[in-house]
Amino acid sequence: MLTQLSFGRIAEGVLGIFFPSVCPVCAKPSDQPATSPICGVCWENMTRLPANKCSVCAKPLEVEGISKCGAKCGDCYAEKPLYSTVLAYARYCDVMKEAIHLFKFSGVRRLASPIAELFKSIDIPEADLIMPVPLTKKRLTQRGYNQSLLLAKAISDFTNIPLSYDILLKVKETPHQSNLRGTQRIQSLKNAFQAATSVKGKTIAVVDDVMTTGATLNECARALIKADAESVIGIVAARTVMD
Repeated sequence: MLTQLSFGRIAEGVLGIFFPSVCPVCAKPSDQPATSPICGVCWENMTRLPANKCSVCAKPLEVEGISKCGAKCGDCYAEKPLYSTVLAYARYCDVMKEAIHLFKFSGVRRLASPIAELFKSIDIPEADLIMPVPLTKKRLTQRGYNQSLLLAKAISDFTNIPLSYDILLKVKETPHQSNLRGTQRIQSLKNAFQAATSVKGKTIAVVDDVMTTGATLNECARALIKADAESVIGIVAARTVMD
């Protein structure tokens, strides 16, 4: 018996035969169903974050190789975030930026799996729970799904870290963070998140699509630590590198 999901994949395949996708990055025909409409060549050439990055927030550092010594960027030295570290795969540009826009704003939910699978090449620390950055009920209704939850579910599937989607809650509506600067982000997110239950002694992995200043992740960590979490790890598909 065909499930709704399998029927949808068959329908996508049939449409792909008669109406082939054009890669939005290179304008050539898409040749990879898993990452369509982004072609396989562009996907394989995604701009990775460099190895020399801050051991806390994953911001690229200017001096080669110092991340191997656990170096921190100036911001993290000045004020250590509440999260312990961030795992970020790519720069938020080019292929990854296009992928996230399709995934987040154009309803191409199937990209959750290939984006999550990029983390198979990264050593993810042990954690007791994995959870998404939550949306408010209003934002969830508007978008129809939480892209961070889809990513968290896909990562949970191959890491076997138990998924939780109802402990960390967003209880305050906030403006789109892309429209705000650093200090404005911090102010808008103040008291925006709460933990519904205690997570005493647990290490929590929090998943999001994009990280810019880290304000969202830091406020999620604040709520979880207030609920007695031992530590919070960030996992993000892309890191915006601000000049």
